[in-house]
Amino acid sequence: MSECERMIDVDALIDGEAGEEAADIERHIRSCETCLAYAVDIRRNDALLRLAGEANEPGDELEQRLFGPQRNVQPSRRMVFAGLGAVACLGGIGFFMRSPSGAGKANFRDAVLGDFATYIAADKPLDIAASEAARVVPWIAARVPFVLPERVAPDGATLLGGRLCWLVGRRLAAFNFEVEQAPVGLYIAGADGLTGLPEEGVFPVQGARDGLQGAFWRERGLALGIVGALPASRLSALAKTLQG
Repeated sequence: MSECERMIDVDALIDGEAGEEAADIERHIRSCETCLAYAVDIRRNDALLRLAGEANEPGDELEQRLFGPQRNVQPSRRMVFAGLGAVACLGGIGFFMRSPSGAGKANFRDAVLGDFATYIAADKPLDIAASEAARVVPWIAARVPFVLPERVAPDGATLLGGRLCWLVGRRLAAFNFEVEQAPVGLYIAGADGLTGLPEEGVFPVQGARDGLQGAFWRERGLALGIVGALPASRLSALAKTLQG
């Protein structure tokens, strides 16, 4: 991979240390093939770490990424976990632990619908409450290990704020809106290892749970879901305003 002088900024963004520069770094990543590939590589490391945690043993692919080709040398367990710690720091994970059972194949639709139902029932506060995307998006972007899409506000929605979630074995961004006086949530996560989603470029698939409906899709390595107490057709229409 060729170098870019702003790759260190990508590290800062994924580590949650970009602060007010997060939006500028995101714009750079979208225009720089090197930094985009670097960000994707870090997310892939994150996914490999989760899978290795489930198995208690790192797979061959992860070992090769950590140590390179081995010639009749079997790394000790101590060497392996030292390498895992180095990659965890690089990816902004900051820790290495066994993932919850099944986290590598978690159903994104069920998790998001369940979380939003719980959020509404508990009337939980937002991490940041504001109606201006210029305030909410940079705050969230600086605290998640992926690059947010260019648009996070669907047409016809009033932004209420955002919050951070821990679901399906990873950190998610959640934006809250009001649409036709009904609460609506947009959830965004890295898509690696998740089920319940269509392929890239396919129209959103629908889901329902606990009286809520949802539309779910993949885009540029991300999993996205928009959920609420609205008809599924309305949520799908909102989702399509965010695609592309």
